[in-house]
Amino acid sequence: MASSALPVSFRSTICWWRRIRRSSRRRADAGRATRLGIWSRLSSAWRRCGQQRCRQSPRRPAKTQSTSFGYATPQAKRSLDLANPSTIRAIARRFGIRFRRSWGQNFLADRHQLERIVGALELRKTDKVVEVGAGIGTLTVELSPSTAQVAAVEIDPACVRALGLTLRRYPNIQVVEGNILELPVATLVPPPYRVAGNIPYSLTGALFVQLLEQTPPPDRIDLLVQEEVAQRIVAPPGGWSLATIGVRVYGEAQILLRVPRTAFLPPPRVDSALLRIVPAAEPPIPRADLPSFFRFVTPFFQARRKQLPFVLARQRHVTRAEARARLAVIGIDPIRRPETLTLVEWRQVFESERNG
Repeated sequence: MASSALPVSFRSTICWWRRIRRSSRRRADAGRATRLGIWSRLSSAWRRCGQQRCRQSPRRPAKTQSTSFGYATPQAKRSLDLANPSTIRAIARRFGIRFRRSWGQNFLADRHQLERIVGALELRKTDKVVEVGAGIGTLTVELSPSTAQVAAVEIDPACVRALGLTLRRYPNIQVVEGNILELPVATLVPPPYRVAGNIPYSLTGALFVQLLEQTPPPDRIDLLVQEEVAQRIVAPPGGWSLATIGVRVYGEAQILLRVPRTAFLPPPRVDSALLRIVPAAEPPIPRADLPSFFRFVTPFFQARRKQLPFVLARQRHVTRAEARARLAVIGIDPIRRPETLTLVEWRQVFESERNG
């Protein structure tokens, strides 16, 4: 039926329906154009702030240049918050960071906890710091204004690419790509130097040995470690482990603060603690004797619930009666267990057996 043959009221209804459809199409087209425009601007921002690809935006005056992560211009009042979970996720997506548990990639995502950590570090303008596990630079950017020089060590190539973006405005930071266990830490910055960082829990023991055996050693070591490990290291005699001996033989240790697991992204399964180690100028065991000392005490802590004569007899190939007599000579009660001895007493046992 031709439209001219339709009743006037029906033709009016069709006319209004067509107007509504045209209006809807115009709004949809406008919305699509707006979304495309937003994505276009975001894509341009990403390209402009990519590593070593910063260039003038053709849509802005020559005096304005994009800064980190698309936060507009140098006149912008806020900078990139690397402790913000949304920012961490966006950077992870952009650079392909996969939060690998084997590398301990639990990034600090709590501004309050970050400020507590930075305050506890007691930084000075003359400090030179080696940061272990820089990640995306959350702690690194806080170290920069309070120190003279920072060497940010990171093993993950994806994180290294992200650091090219997040740290490019900090001239006193040098990014070092590599495994901290294989690097000459003492040469990364001029001595005297400090070490700080959020480390993988699985590397705690090996990393302590690596850092404390450097020549020269750091003046101070401040590391976020598993809280249970930190508690063992600072424990009084009676709760000592091989980890306690391994650290305390080099210097004094203390827990500065505790950090809940909820402060990290992704959250680990346990809470953390900021552990400070201050290496002694001269360890109670001479450095030349440390390898043989550790070989001597290790079997005791592998059976730390056993009484001392049990392990000593097996290690020195003597009877338990002879082992008890040797301990009595140096004033050590034979019924004591390895976890109860102080460092001074361990030195007495070690020197007695070495000289006997």
